Amino acid sequence: MADNEKPAGDHWIWLFLIVLGVILISSRGDGLFGGSGIRFGSPSREGTVEEELRPAPSPAPSPTPPAPAPLPTPIVPISPGQLNLLSSGGTRLELEREHIQISAPNLNKIKVVITGLILKNRNNETIEVGRDEFGSAIFLNPGERAVIATGESPRGFNFKVNKCSGYLAQNKTYYPDLPFSCPRLDELAKFKNLKEKCQIFVERIAYCTSPTINFSSGIDDECSQFVAEHANYTGCVKDFKNDADFDQKEWRIFMGRESEFWSNRHDSVRIFDQAGNLISEVSY
Repeated sequence: MADNEKPAGDHWIWLFLIVLGVILISSRGDGLFGGSGIRFGSPSREGTVEEELRPAPSPAPSPTPPAPAPLPTPIVPISPGQLNLLSSGGTRLELEREHIQISAPNLNKIKVVITGLILKNRNNETIEVGRDEFGSAIFLNPGERAVIATGESPRGFNFKVNKCSGYLAQNKTYYPDLPFSCPRLDELAKFKNLKEKCQIFVERIAYCTSPTINFSSGIDDECSQFVAEHANYTGCVKDFKNDADFDQKEWRIFMGRESEFWSNRHDSVRIFDQAGNLISEVSY
């Protein structure tokens, strides 16, 4: 009876051949596992070593979140007399010098928001007062004024004049002129620690001026470093920004136009509040 039994090894050989056949069929096509998502070999079935070792693709970067929407312009009713409008001939000038002025009387009890005010000429063209360099609304405290220029800002934004602003006019032109009375460098505590020759050099520097320093200046490295650090707009702001009188009572606002807005001969300068109410008018 033992002679009629097949060797046990034959069963394992047949089982091995069946499994091998299934693997070969599946690796060439969808085969038996087509709908299951199971794949053998490389993803593209090319079987290259490079593809086998290639790292999985990185996930797509998250989209950049949109910039926050600008804050809405506050609508604050402006009573008659809270703002004074003055053209003072500034409307008759060329684009680079064309401007008007508005001011808040000293008798005002509250600050007046001017961002969002509408200026209108006799042709009913309009321009709107914008925001400061940080995107905040601009307001006038009692006794403050705003020079509203038609053209572009030399700095690229609206700004409030401060006691260091004269440095800005060293390389760029502003009209009306910025105040040219910056703090003196000899007011700084470090000044008294400088050598006498350096002190003499510093005392001769004109107001709001960044001097050119070279070999002929006759000062040492310590003195050169002091002048380079403090005799400029950035250094001045850093040194004097905490002074009680640092901010001056004037804003410079620019409408960014490339052509004149006011007529050189006759025009009507009208200003409307954020709600569209006429608050002041001047004709010339």
